[in-house]
Amino acid sequence: MVGTIQITDIKFDTLTCVKNKLHRVVDGVNHGRAIYYDSINNLYYKIFHAEYCRVENFRKAIEANFFEGLTHALTDLIYTGSDIIGYVTKGGPLLSANEFDSHLIPRDFFRILKKRIKESGMFYYDLVPHNIILVDGVPSLIDLESVYDINDYNMLSLHNAKVKPAELAEYINELRSSIPMKISLIQPGRNNLKYLKWSYDSIRKNQGDHEVEICVADDFSSDGTWEWCKELMEHDPNFKAIRNEGPTRLGHTILYDRLVNEVASHDICMIYHADMYLCPGALDQVNKHMYLTNIVTGDTIYERLPNLKTVVSLTRIEPPLHPPGPEKILLDCGIEPEEFDEGMLLTQVERLKTENKTTEGIFAPWAFWKTDFQEIGGHDSLYAPQSKEDSDIFNRFQLNGVKFVQTWEGFVYHMTCRGSRFADGAKRNPNGEVFMKNRETDEWLTQNKKATRNFIRKWGHFCKHDTLLKPIIPPKYDIGFIIKNGSMQLLEVLEPWCSTVYINDANGNQYTQYVESEQPNTTINLSERVKPYDNEKQNEILIQIDGNKFTQEDFGYIQQLSEIIQDSGEETFHGEIGNLVIDIINMNKYENELIICKS
Repeated sequence: MVGTIQITDIKFDTLTCVKNKLHRVVDGVNHGRAIYYDSINNLYYKIFHAEYCRVENFRKAIEANFFEGLTHALTDLIYTGSDIIGYVTKGGPLLSANEFDSHLIPRDFFRILKKRIKESGMFYYDLVPHNIILVDGVPSLIDLESVYDINDYNMLSLHNAKVKPAELAEYINELRSSIPMKISLIQPGRNNLKYLKWSYDSIRKNQGDHEVEICVADDFSSDGTWEWCKELMEHDPNFKAIRNEGPTRLGHTILYDRLVNEVASHDICMIYHADMYLCPGALDQVNKHMYLTNIVTGDTIYERLPNLKTVVSLTRIEPPLHPPGPEKILLDCGIEPEEFDEGMLLTQVERLKTENKTTEGIFAPWAFWKTDFQEIGGHDSLYAPQSKEDSDIFNRFQLNGVKFVQTWEGFVYHMTCRGSRFADGAKRNPNGEVFMKNRETDEWLTQNKKATRNFIRKWGHFCKHDTLLKPIIPPKYDIGFIIKNGSMQLLEVLEPWCSTVYINDANGNQYTQYVESEQPNTTINLSERVKPYDNEKQNEILIQIDGNKFTQEDFGYIQQLSEIIQDSGEETFHGEIGNLVIDIINMNKYENELIICKS
């Protein structure tokens, strides 16, 4: 039985200090500890500095019962108040003074250590004979602070530590290579309970050995979603939920970020729709790409490092509700949970895998490091409640150096669009063919139009990507439109496509009516964008437009302005494209200023 003593009760004047490194700091890392010897009772007292680099590791190891069967010499833990600050061990002969005599370590002792490592997730890194003593013939570890959580393996080099002997290092690396991933799935939902249930069952069935936390946000549902969430939270410790109490919806643009920042407890999160079925082995592929293995830096080999600045997407298998594309697989395994053919899907999944194939597209479900998400401020509330928030954050990720990996070895089955867009689900015609065309809700159509206009205001162009859904980001220029013979209709069409509009008509109307009517649709201050025709022109690129001559062809040029200026523009240029008169003063690019979301 290990006892406890307060440091204030130790009579240091009766002890001999045999090692005093209490204030030792190396390269900014505190290695402070001291050893005192009680010659009368043959006891050693080891005291840590309060900021000693491994003191928390030792406390954690004690809490995890890591030392069971390994520390026959341990008699007491030393506390200062409620914090462990050291320990007391019996004295005894060393197993050997030669650290290379690892063959002398009893195999049964080694077996117990391996068992404790596997069970506790912690390891003792300095298993050399001079760190083992014999007490009554029984081997016992000393230097008990030489412990780490297996997830903190990469801290060893920072603390000037190395795993010894080679057999122990190999065992720890073998365990590390099979460490399950900890991941939080992010799932907002509104009145789609049957999909959430279907999705939840697939996650728990097919998550493998990974620790999967499911985080749901109920967006003022009326279909029993919150009651289901409360019941699950009572039975599933890795299920968390929050609720928007209304009376209006917040939308997933807001709720994604609340779940990531306020609810998710893991470093890796994944945006995961309620209408997705997780296929077996999918999270193994996320794990494969979210970590780097066997990385050599100088003399140090890191067997497993977080692959930061990486977003991993699983490949979607979808029923033929939308046109085909090279970024997904069309396979009709059902369009509603009640007709889902799980057997057919699981039979096909192995056939559909392409070993080691990756592309660079990004689409839900996408996994990311929480730090990368928070570094750019998450989703932009400009797009709330939904639409275009994904294209916006994908652009910002890419501009911030994030790499996109779509694996073709891990899949979800995706019913598609079972939120506000197709709120009443999918249909089959009498021939069994599935369709959704022209069944978008009015709510979705209105919000999509609003979000699209806001995306153009922010970026200066439509959402763009290649055929595999990797973002294409043209430059963002400071463009001013000078419009004479304008109209309210022309202003509504052109305003999102520039930084500033200078406009008037023959009656002197400054179009305050447009600003008043459009401002509720955006958080961007329109009064700073719409200016009188004779206002001082401060933009770096100015385009003169005559409303009496403006054509659909001219509007086509407007929509491609970023690319046209990038490809053919030059500073001090003055010329015409169609009926547009263009003056380029400077060609500074401002897209990088959009990376950090401040909303």
